[in-house]
Amino acid sequence: MITQQNVQLKQVSRGNYLMRNVLKYNMVFNEGSKGDAAYILTEGKIEISKTIEDRKKVFAILKPISIFGEMALFLDDGVRTATAIALEDSKVIVVTRDDLDEFMRESPKVIASIITVLVGRLKSTTRKAMKAPSVGLGVVRILDLFATCGKLELKYDPTIKTLAETFVTTPERIEKYIQGLADQELLAVGRDATDTRIIRIRERDMLAAVMQKQE
Repeated sequence: MITQQNVQLKQVSRGNYLMRNVLKYNMVFNEGSKGDAAYILTEGKIEISKTIEDRKKVFAILKPISIFGEMALFLDDGVRTATAIALEDSKVIVVTRDDLDEFMRESPKVIASIITVLVGRLKSTTRKAMKAPSVGLGVVRILDLFATCGKLELKYDPTIKTLAETFVTTPERIEKYIQGLADQELLAVGRDATDTRIIRIRERDMLAAVMQKQE
């Protein structure tokens, strides 16, 4: 979902292309649904999101002029991989597979623009994937930071909740990582004097210990 300023409206307005009005908070398409059209946003604002482990993850907020949903024109199954919702009253041009065939025959500049969008998205996704830490290692790094700062006891429930929100995952998944660290005796899960459930960090240099175990 990359904004592509080189896509000029006059290039797509020569044919009988459908202009669709999308009211605020209405859905353009839903993740998992069948799709056979792409969209060019000409007015308004569109949110692109995906559900990851039962949580909504927003990937982009699009403004004119942007192309989105174009993968449905190239994938055989045509299944939407994300959800598009209007954040304000919007207008989009609907580009169908038939339109794409016509563009390929008559409008190479439009095809070049779409390809530019796809290449840009691929580069962006690749960069993000390379930067994204594993959840398990991320949990260890945060706990290690607390230990380095002398904070060796953490309240269990808010810690699990915060880590889950930080890594956009489920509390259950975070608890599995915590239990794994407890099994390695790097931390312990217990209760304090007030019977509040806590995480007690035993190994101050937890990150080094984990990395050594992985070697």
